Amino acid sequence: MTTSFELFPSASNSNDLDAIKNNLQVNDNLRSENSEEIKYSRANPTLIVSGKLSTDEKYGAGSIKGLSYPLQLNDSGGLKTSTNYDRLTEQIIETLNTRVGERVYRQFFGLPELIFETVSEEVLSQIVKKQLEEAIPFDVELDVSVEINQEGGAVIYVGYSLEGTGKYIIKYATNS
Repeated sequence: MTTSFELFPSASNSNDLDAIKNNLQVNDNLRSENSEEIKYSRANPTLIVSGKLSTDEKYGAGSIKGLSYPLQLNDSGGLKTSTNYDRLTEQIIETLNTRVGERVYRQFFGLPELIFETVSEEVLSQIVKKQLEEAIPFDVELDVSVEINQEGGAVIYVGYSLEGTGKYIIKYATNS
């Protein structure tokens, strides 16, 4: 009795597997060489100001207040706080940095992991906008756009303003 399958891959299959493995190794090496740059761009998103800080009394000295992100100690040893546009900016960045399921008591906070999904820029911008609207408890005008690059990474632009005040834009780059 003979069987038509082989227990071990043929030389051509083995060569194909080696080529795939070498290609993946090259991409892994490129990512590891750029890891510091990728970490820096995620840790320090670009903030573009295209307006003035609000002088409206509705958003006065402490109307929007919360713990700063990332958590830091203040000069007296307590936790540092931030207010108004600083707090709003930090909350947007906090949402973009968090993956859904990372927070025990807020399991739907953050962005979903879409590593093996095929999504367009339009769909991704809708997902990001929906998650930001759910995460930010303030009346904020949000405008989200996304650019996907060849390597599979994305640059997310989040424009926001509080009821007619200046518009601010965060440029957030994800890694591939």
